[in-house]
Amino acid sequence: MKRKNLVKWAGLFLCLLGAVWFCLPLLRMAFTVGTVFGVAVCMLGAGLIGLGPGFAQKGRWQKIAFRALTVCYLLGLLWAGVLTGRMLSVQLEAPPRDLPVIVLGAQIRPNGQPTASLTCRIDAAADYLLDNPGTPCIVTGGQGDDEPRTEAEAMAEALIARGVGAERIYLETEARNTRQNMEFAAQLAKEKGLGEEFVIVTQGYHLYRSIRLAKSAGLTPFGLAAETDPLLLPSYYGRELLSLTKWQLEQLFTP
Repeated sequence: MKRKNLVKWAGLFLCLLGAVWFCLPLLRMAFTVGTVFGVAVCMLGAGLIGLGPGFAQKGRWQKIAFRALTVCYLLGLLWAGVLTGRMLSVQLEAPPRDLPVIVLGAQIRPNGQPTASLTCRIDAAADYLLDNPGTPCIVTGGQGDDEPRTEAEAMAEALIARGVGAERIYLETEARNTRQNMEFAAQLAKEKGLGEEFVIVTQGYHLYRSIRLAKSAGLTPFGLAAETDPLLLPSYYGRELLSLTKWQLEQLFTP
């Protein structure tokens, strides 16, 4: 009994800790589907640990339902672990030198300036481009309904302000999601004769899916991870788990 109680309270503590971690973006006034998803998963785990055994004792069907839900929950955690491992694996190697760069767009503010996440991507790309003079760069990102200009234009302006020559920068201004970022950038690269090998610049949690989509678009990609605000990471991580799961399902069921 002591061991069972210890396991129970340890599990409840981990679920509570996870819920608190997923709520950290609220300190930045950010409330997204990633936060909701993460908190919901943690609260479901707490419910299974705290209330599940009592529910299972009410009858045969309750017992079956509890076990089935527990198995599905554990499989979901295992799947999240697999995806997390894939996210981390692409961040371990530094990209080769002297390759052209693709910088993925992200939200810009109503005043037309990059958000914190996009600024981190711009900084990482600028460091690489300045360290590898002469290499070209594609900035890719269209204009959202709530954005005053295209993300590509905002990135190009910021890169030039950091010392990257305007003649090195190519703008792709139509993409609205990561898949389009890669497909349209690959098309632009072919038109401009930039080759197929590229360094992809985005946040670490986003690199795995970006690299896979780049390969699907016919590119040979290498990842360069930009910094992520630690307080916003839980929200981005939760959303990326959902996006990766959706993408994997598309791979299975879409020709």
